[in-house]
Amino acid sequence: MNVANTSQITFMMVRSIRRILKRISSRIIKKRIKSGKIVYFESLLEELALKYIPDKLDPLGGKYYAKYYDQDEYEINPDSSSVFLAVHEGMLMSKYRYNRFHLIRSDHWDRKIKAPPNSVNTQEDLNLPA
Repeated sequence: MNVANTSQITFMMVRSIRRILKRISSRIIKKRIKSGKIVYFESLLEELALKYIPDKLDPLGGKYYAKYYDQDEYEINPDSSSVFLAVHEGMLMSKYRYNRFHLIRSDHWDRKIKAPPNSVNTQEDLNLPA
């Protein structure tokens, strides 16, 4: 067995283990939501932290709050695809990490996008009326 095969097998094992952990985490998130507990979880794909606060009168109802890196908390619609993705693919997180999530700097939001020189289109270049 050469090094390439060994690294490929290791990669496949890590992917399998990660998939199993996500499945376990998803089950725990769903179970806590159904039992009416406050749940903190994270969508790794969207870099989004979510908090579920149950409604005391309606156990299936409740509010979801979300935070992106370097942004404040806001209420999010429970029918949102972000909530669905986080519940089914997300990972549990601690209350401490959730409370500090908006303080984390993100490289994604700090990117400086510059257009190459001579690529700025004017109205004349696009044949638009003035």
